[in-house]
Amino acid sequence: MSLPGRNAMASSSLMWHPASLLLSWVLFAMALQWVTLGVLFALTAILLLVAGVLAKARTFKLLRRARWLLLSLMVLFVLLTPGEYVPGMSGELGITYEGLRTAVEHLARLVAMLASLALLHQRLGTQGLMAGLYSLLAPFSWGRITVVRLMLVLECLEQKPAATWREWLDESSGEVSMAEACLLEVRELAWRDRIMMGAALLGMIWLVVMP
Repeated sequence: MSLPGRNAMASSSLMWHPASLLLSWVLFAMALQWVTLGVLFALTAILLLVAGVLAKARTFKLLRRARWLLLSLMVLFVLLTPGEYVPGMSGELGITYEGLRTAVEHLARLVAMLASLALLHQRLGTQGLMAGLYSLLAPFSWGRITVVRLMLVLECLEQKPAATWREWLDESSGEVSMAEACLLEVRELAWRDRIMMGAALLGMIWLVVMP
């Protein structure tokens, strides 16, 4: 096993720990519930633009897999939210102004969360994302097995499907991939990471208890 050089160790020490970035993303997702509609639309547009440039494949994959959830939310809020009916045939179908506003607001919030998650995943990679989650769940007894299961699920989702039946029957390739998927490098938290995580936790507590 080779040891990293000084440049690699220095660059690693300058990087934020995945746990602090993951906890900051949770704070961001919670804060989206409190921003005004104009700010929410601006954030969603900016995040979609940046994610489309820096994490195009991951963003498209997340949005494509969430398309039925987005459609279901839109239909539920548009048709089931009481309020002033929209004139014409739309109003006769039960569509209200309040329903349209609520649907658009929730869709924008969910799209912003997915785009930011795609950027975080692109920045950390699957291994980094799981390392951050492992560090956050380390105090709990069920944390390790949960991270292992998530790693295996993400590995299966990201792998290219077998092209032929011979590849499906090739057990050796599957064993290697699963063994590699369970390898996780977890480094210690730096002092700045602890400060960042503490600030994120305080921010989440404030968002929960604020009137």
